[in-house]
Amino acid sequence: MTDEEILKNLAERFDAIRKKKEIKDADLVSRGGANGIAMGKFRSGENITLKTFVRLVRGLGELDRLERLFSASEEWSPIGSDDKTPRRRVRDKKKPAQPFTWGDEE
Repeated sequence: MTDEEILKNLAERFDAIRKKKEIKDADLVSRGGANGIAMGKFRSGENITLKTFVRLVRGLGELDRLERLFSASEEWSPIGSDDKTPRRRVRDKKKPAQPFTWGDEE
């Protein structure tokens, strides 16, 4: 799927949940702190900020779905963990060092 198709599909599923919960657009945007323009942009597949998306999800009363997306169960704990300490950062793997040449070896 393209990015645009994903956004459109997400907006359709969002609207289906809203209708199932019988929440009016005006109620949704006022509960979440978004505005009607943002809701319209989201529906039409236009880009909105992540902050605006969170506000719309809050207005829908579905923030727990975001919590499940980034589950806390994958967090590392130093107490009782058999796993090694998580990396502090992820880097590209180092390429093996090439032997140094001066450029006049021929």
